[in-house]
Amino acid sequence: MKRANNRPRLQARVRNHAHAIVACDFFTTVRVGFRVLYVFVVLEVGTRRIVHWSVTAHPTGAWTIQQFRAVITRDVHRFVLHDRDSVVSAPVDQAIGSMGRHVLKMPARMPQANPFCERLIGTIHRECLDWLIPLRSPSPMGAP
Repeated sequence: MKRANNRPRLQARVRNHAHAIVACDFFTTVRVGFRVLYVFVVLEVGTRRIVHWSVTAHPTGAWTIQQFRAVITRDVHRFVLHDRDSVVSAPVDQAIGSMGRHVLKMPARMPQANPFCERLIGTIHRECLDWLIPLRSPSPMGAP
């Protein structure tokens, strides 16, 4: 029997497994001197807690894999939710899979499909970055 309302299965999976999902996304900010910094943020969906964040001037696939290795250390997070950004590419998905996690990709060009990170990023912009200009990278790794 067919379902009358063929809603995306991803929404149901996210709702049912929210405690085991981490959502991630990149956003940009501009520091003094008009240098663009990329901020990578990982959010635990069930609790809406920021699990990890890091800043770089040049995000690469290898850098993103290293960030995931820092985040995914416990068996609590079984799913990783991300968009189809070029930085989060096939090698990153393979590395996440080798860590024993399942990758949930968002549909292409639909930022509203990851409302958890989009809401967090909007709040960070409205409450912090719209009112101040970063002088340098706050990350321990630093950005050149």
